[in-house]
Amino acid sequence: MPVLRLLPVLAMVLCAHQVLARNPRDTWGECCYNGQGVSRGEVPIKGPDDGTRDPVELPCQCSDAEPRLYGDGKIYSSCLEAKKQGLCWNNLMFGGDADLIPEHYCQITCGRCNCCKDFYSLIQQYGGNEFLSLVDQDSEIADMLKEAGFAATVLVPSNQAVQEAKANGNIDISRVLRYHILPPNEQYNALWSTPFMSLGPEMTTSLADAGPLKASKFVLPKNTTWEGGLTGFTISGATNEATVIQSDVNACKGYITFIDSVLIP
Repeated sequence: MPVLRLLPVLAMVLCAHQVLARNPRDTWGECCYNGQGVSRGEVPIKGPDDGTRDPVELPCQCSDAEPRLYGDGKIYSSCLEAKKQGLCWNNLMFGGDADLIPEHYCQITCGRCNCCKDFYSLIQQYGGNEFLSLVDQDSEIADMLKEAGFAATVLVPSNQAVQEAKANGNIDISRVLRYHILPPNEQYNALWSTPFMSLGPEMTTSLADAGPLKASKFVLPKNTTWEGGLTGFTISGATNEATVIQSDVNACKGYITFIDSVLIP
């Protein structure tokens, strides 16, 4: 898993349980860009608020540190913007201060990571073909979900749910798709994993003029880990609700959570 799996997590307490949501910001670069030789294994990604470091071994340790100005460490571009400008193979990504990060800048966004998948590929792998049939009708969303450097939580309705929504007609594909994409939480800049959802939060979607989605509040089961994978709770929208049937499938910079209904804005 990429840099956001290795970043300091948001720790919140609910009914004596610690709720963990990983942070998609480039905090690894912020904390470790000082040339002090802090290694990946020393970066804390879980643990209590007493400052103890409790690293977790992860199967994919790609990162996506944003490019910085030489000498002062100031971020001058997001990785996605750098890619759009054709800078992925520019010397800026590899020389100078980029050497302080073993894998250099923008490894995920620029396609130099071979151990994680973009949202589109992962949804395809998990059999979400009906949802992708909607995605393919909106080039902006399709391009977004094919971008490894895109950070979000994507709610994917089951094939049956999408078929039923199509049969009912009057589905505004563009609006529905954006209603199922959750940008990182603005206050904490954290991804919406299911342990985070257990707080019963309102979750802003990528559909700007729609109200937020609402997750049902519940007590975390015993032995819940940072990996999440919680199911059986509901996410409510403006007109209907859906039950989570599979969750926290890791894309390069986000999560996919599968639901049993299409949420209609």
